[in-house]
Amino acid sequence: MPLQLTFPKGAALVSGGTGRVGEGVTRCLAEAGIPLVFTYRGSTEKAARLEDELRTTGANIRSCHMDNGDIASIDRAIALAEEIGGPLRTVIWSGGPVFGFDKLADIPPDVAGQFLQDDAMGCFRLVSRAVPKLRAHDGGSITLCTTIANKRVVDLDGLSPFSKNAVEAMVRQIAAEEAAGGIRCNSVAVSWVSPLTKAQQIAEMAVLPPADRDRIVGVIEAMADGTRMDRPALPIECGYLFAFLASEQAACITGQSVAFDGGFAL
Repeated sequence: MPLQLTFPKGAALVSGGTGRVGEGVTRCLAEAGIPLVFTYRGSTEKAARLEDELRTTGANIRSCHMDNGDIASIDRAIALAEEIGGPLRTVIWSGGPVFGFDKLADIPPDVAGQFLQDDAMGCFRLVSRAVPKLRAHDGGSITLCTTIANKRVVDLDGLSPFSKNAVEAMVRQIAAEEAAGGIRCNSVAVSWVSPLTKAQQIAEMAVLPPADRDRIVGVIEAMADGTRMDRPALPIECGYLFAFLASEQAACITGQSVAFDGGFAL
């Protein structure tokens, strides 16, 4: 019999399912046959296209607008997942808000504060609403996307790990406190994930103002120079790791931060 992943019976919720990481996760879980809801915030048309595409393959999947700053919005997404798939058993936070690259001390405090509210606190709100659901149904898994910049400094990328280190601290705490109830919590520290080559990514930056373009291109160059596998990871490859951590085959893995980085942190 071929090796295969199995999953707890019930529904999955993927927050941010239209992003590069999120789309890969959504596609993997849909292919695995898990009833799932993936959320979006601003990418309405992309979410509709992805939902239509996957439903034509027979996937039990729905897209749902969710504002991670609004508890009622989070609750609606969870309720929809349970409506289509039964008890919530799998929760994935697959990204975070977009931010500008700059030296950390040059980022205005109000901008940094808003990012923390949208990212670390948005993630916390989702986890705090999901854990009681998992407690009520013999546990499940929570997997949260963080950043490889938690493990290796990336110039001009200080704001992301400022927030994502808080997420990793939450992962450890939730894993320790909820293990007795069968709840596992892990994070994936992602690095350079894109369906585009380095040259294609840089070409896309041509439309930006020179200062913004130069900062972003500098980060792309740094990621390319430091990635031992010499290419960005594909979104679907990232999805495979999230799927494994959500599977029953990962039943003894909790409280961990797994680097998905093509060797960047070496």
